[in-house]
Amino acid sequence: MRTFDSMKEFKAYADKIATKYKFIISKYNEDYSIDVDCHISFHSMEDLTELPIRFNIVSGDFSCSRSGLTSLEGSPKYVEGSFWCHDMLQLKSLKGSPEYVKVSYDCDSNDLTSLEGCPKYVGYNFRCCDNNLQSLKGAPEFIGGEWNIESIFKSFPEYQRYLLVKKIEKL
Repeated sequence: MRTFDSMKEFKAYADKIATKYKFIISKYNEDYSIDVDCHISFHSMEDLTELPIRFNIVSGDFSCSRSGLTSLEGSPKYVEGSFWCHDMLQLKSLKGSPEYVKVSYDCDSNDLTSLEGCPKYVGYNFRCCDNNLQSLKGAPEFIGGEWNIESIFKSFPEYQRYLLVKKIEKL
């Protein structure tokens, strides 16, 4: 990720990135990240190996699926829509994922061995099939909808806790 010597330099760079990828910046943050009031799509950008700028809040969806990203560093901390990072066989870690996703999170069909780094909160569905997971350690603390995982993990404590929470919510 690029570093900056001043806020002026950062804003000029951020404006170039926003123009190139066709989005409008709603706020420049002191930590050299940006807030965006729209959907962001790096979908199918196979030549993109890292995010060009750090995001903080995205008020819409964020997609980097089928891209060439090898890391999720720079992803928004907070996504008010859905976050998609599926079908990226070069992605081996969820570190850098948002902390909070208001709608759905999809990390299907990557080369993940762990859920460490995934969001703590997913408001609706959480999808993580077709990976090389060895455990469910690091799974979200809250999933508001369906949790789609490989059937071999359905007896794991993390998944059983999820089922218990769902059962309690229905009472």
